Amino acid sequence: MQHSNQNKDVWFIILTLFTLLFLLLGLGASPLIDWDENIYAEASRQMVERGDYLNVYINNYPFAEKPPFFFWAESASYHLFGINEFAARFPSAMAGLFTVWLCYFFGRWLESSRFGIMWGLIYLTSFLPGLFARSAVIDHTFNFFIMSAAFSLYAYDVGYGEFLSKRKAGKSCSSFRYWRMLTIASASMGMAVLTKGPLGGVIPLVGFVVYKWFYRTPKISFFHFCYCAALSLSIALSWYLVNWWIHGSQFILGFIQFQQSLFSKPLEGHHGPFYYHFAVAIVGLFPWTPFLLLFKLKLIPKEHPHIRPLLIFSAGWLAFVLVLFSLVTTKLPHYSASIYIPLSFIVAFCLEQFYQKQMPLPRWVIGIYLFLGGIFAVFLMLFPKLFEDFIEKQKIDFELYWSNSIYISGIGLLLGILAGSIFLLKRKIWVATWVIALTMLVCTQGFWRFHVPIYLQYIQQPLLEMVEEVHEKDSELVFYRYVSFAALFYGKRPIEMLHTYKFPGNPEILNTTPEQDIYVITENKYKKRLKREHPFVEFIKDQGLFSLFVLPKKSPSPD
Repeated sequence: MQHSNQNKDVWFIILTLFTLLFLLLGLGASPLIDWDENIYAEASRQMVERGDYLNVYINNYPFAEKPPFFFWAESASYHLFGINEFAARFPSAMAGLFTVWLCYFFGRWLESSRFGIMWGLIYLTSFLPGLFARSAVIDHTFNFFIMSAAFSLYAYDVGYGEFLSKRKAGKSCSSFRYWRMLTIASASMGMAVLTKGPLGGVIPLVGFVVYKWFYRTPKISFFHFCYCAALSLSIALSWYLVNWWIHGSQFILGFIQFQQSLFSKPLEGHHGPFYYHFAVAIVGLFPWTPFLLLFKLKLIPKEHPHIRPLLIFSAGWLAFVLVLFSLVTTKLPHYSASIYIPLSFIVAFCLEQFYQKQMPLPRWVIGIYLFLGGIFAVFLMLFPKLFEDFIEKQKIDFELYWSNSIYISGIGLLLGILAGSIFLLKRKIWVATWVIALTMLVCTQGFWRFHVPIYLQYIQQPLLEMVEEVHEKDSELVFYRYVSFAALFYGKRPIEMLHTYKFPGNPEILNTTPEQDIYVITENKYKKRLKREHPFVEFIKDQGLFSLFVLPKKSPSPD
């Protein structure tokens, strides 16, 4: 199917509408998930509550782990939609839309509008990118700026090379195009750093350096390099310098200390093997992962000016991120989330080449696609029972509830995977791409509406019910060896959290007789330790994974 100039705008509108449906439908259907969604949502809530948009606070303490841009975006969203789950997730959804647009426009410039649409659909409907785009986490916004910087750097280099060639040939030429792309790249790197940290500038530059190692013409202009450095650093450092000027070096030192700790120890128990992010990539790119196996060097058209250099750019990007975060001791799936941009580009390139050349996809690749899709679909259908069995083995008094609607996502995924494989076997790759994308829309909706809430029903809901119960008594609440940002966001009150590295806390408050009752929440596994360290507390009840205690107030003196 060829996309002419007359209908490319129609396809862009269709892609945009599908993306908005995918990202916004049911965006607030489940509660925010501890930790990451709630920590960012709570920091933004405190920004709005305090009216202080220069500093970031959590639980009334300065929060030095992340720079502020995403918190500004969430705060703006709160002003538009109120403080709720939809508003907290809206900035990520918009970043998802903008990233799909980048895929489309860069894809159209590289190849065709069809290639841009395929690239956008593959990125959007991959499991983890689709999940992150519907989550109140920083990473999707961060990755949007990384992608904008990376591909704008490449477009700048191409434009600068064409400018030099035309000038050498004596032809009239304008420098506006490459200056525009260099400006976008520089500003995007600065914004990426302001969103999450220095890697926002490092990742695009590493990919660009690897690409330039193989394609050294045109040579990098020293003036352009200085312009890029000055613009990106002025944006990246703007808030840091203002904060340092007003409040001193507290934030900067805290931020550096947190980054160092990521390498030295697994924070919050998030550890894993060296190959962790390679394994996550296989799951994260689902259902498109098997199509990476289609890649062969002979697929690259020899006459094509862009595909080979961009594949080298992508290889440098992938290698750097995967090796770096394999070395980082703390393992979390979103740390390496930027890799899905080059991975989706490679998948789109492979499918586009098979489409153009009308080549049949190898049956073994389609077989792997069916196998992985079947496993994922069966897991979604068995999830409630497996989760229930897991809870029973924990010997915790907790009853899980779920609706039969939870099976829709697994059944829909299985049927969609089968339909997609039929079209792939018939060489109808364009149709198959849309079928698979629609399948993931159904699957994602089911996962978000049913699977996530059933998980939170066990891991988070009992805690929030306890917190609400204590707040209704208007009593002081303390957490013992446990941190929950959901309790802060939904409880809308600060909570003293003792014996944690996140907050200093004052354990001595449980060793005295208070004027008013102090309630204590901890995990079941810490009940005995709590009584041993603070013997005055009295047990009230267990609820799911959590236990509620009280430190009784001082008895009134007899007359």
